[in-house]
Amino acid sequence: MMDTDQAYQAYAPIYDRTGQERFGVYLADLTLTWLRARGIAPRRALDLACGTGGATLAFAAAGIETVGLDRSPAMLRIARDRSRAAGLTATFVEADMRSLENARSALSGCFVLVTCFGDSLNHLTDDDDLRRVFAGVRRVLEPDGHVVFDVNTESAFAQWDKRDLVIHESDDCLVYHRLLYSPAARLGQGRIVWFTRSNDSRWRRGEETHVERAWSDADIRQALAMSGLALVERLAVDGTRVADDVQLPERLVYIATTERL
Repeated sequence: MMDTDQAYQAYAPIYDRTGQERFGVYLADLTLTWLRARGIAPRRALDLACGTGGATLAFAAAGIETVGLDRSPAMLRIARDRSRAAGLTATFVEADMRSLENARSALSGCFVLVTCFGDSLNHLTDDDDLRRVFAGVRRVLEPDGHVVFDVNTESAFAQWDKRDLVIHESDDCLVYHRLLYSPAARLGQGRIVWFTRSNDSRWRRGEETHVERAWSDADIRQALAMSGLALVERLAVDGTRVADDVQLPERLVYIATTERL
């Protein structure tokens, strides 16, 4: 199994080539719509696990001073290239979101908005990881700041049933996932395999294996509370509010604040 520190290294150009950053752009737009409906206009945002910069650049395009943070140098290289190509100003920092205190000097102050999209929190598998991330977020948030993030719920992982799932197919690129899930351990294993055709018409194969954890709603609520963050609302990906007494959708968006509600 791959060292998690090496995840998204070889896969970074494939991630970008197949347009997987688009979901981050969508969630950034969803976040801004939610905030604007409440009269909130964030001046400064931090996008954790920013990948190739989809959400980061969406915030920058909206006129927000934005910092994208990721521990993958390969993903950040692409994000910086995309920023330059788009003529957008954003700062990108290589760091682990579980140790934000080590990046405080690079972050240069506090933020009105902190985001973490693309089920990145599911990639944290140790019991204390969520609390470490949220505690770091609490320290860099302004007093009235908000944190917005999404997770794959246990309902999503229940669909990981050994099938090979093709997520992209074109004349020069094929990507498929084989997904396995252990309900007892609440751990999922995603084996990502890709084939790309180069200019000499030869096909080349790559592979990475990622491990994800099915954090429960109770896990997330507890980690938020322990870190001094208050849950405001849970949304489905279509933006509708998810009540406490309904079965959770496969993906859930959480919105929390530093304010005591």
